[in-house]
Amino acid sequence: MVAALNGIIVRALIGLSLVAASASVPLILRLDLPFHTAFHFLLPVAWAGYAGVTGAMLILRPPPREPDVWGRAAEVDASLVRFARRISAFMFVGWLASVAVVLVHHHLTSPREIFVTVGIIIPLTIAAWLLAVLAWNSWCRAVLARAEHDAAERLRRYWTVVARPR
Repeated sequence: MVAALNGIIVRALIGLSLVAASASVPLILRLDLPFHTAFHFLLPVAWAGYAGVTGAMLILRPPPREPDVWGRAAEVDASLVRFARRISAFMFVGWLASVAVVLVHHHLTSPREIFVTVGIIIPLTIAAWLLAVLAWNSWCRAVLARAEHDAAERLRRYWTVVARPR
């Protein structure tokens, strides 16, 4: 269970770092206009892709049914669970902040660009972010459920061998 929580923490830090780096590239480097425009769509497309891949993985390899995996993990190490949840929340907020940086950097010079940004880009970006957050939470629950199931299975095997008369 502790290894699963550590994996969640490491992946959350990697996810935050990748998104922050990709959101910073257009601000640091001077990009050609077509590439710059395409770069604005990188985050939402990556989030939708992440949600799709995670959903497919969870469908192909469904986790064991465990109703309260975070509560069970907290019984093992409450402080690590709190840390993992805080890092995950920090990652979600960082993702939104990176989108805000990209949108603030977006050039809103004409009414058409304002309409496209506010009416199309922002809602699609928020929807992609929400899909990624839901996929992340589902993946975390699946990892913890598998870890709990594997630990219970190892304990059963151990006691089966120990309880066997010689």
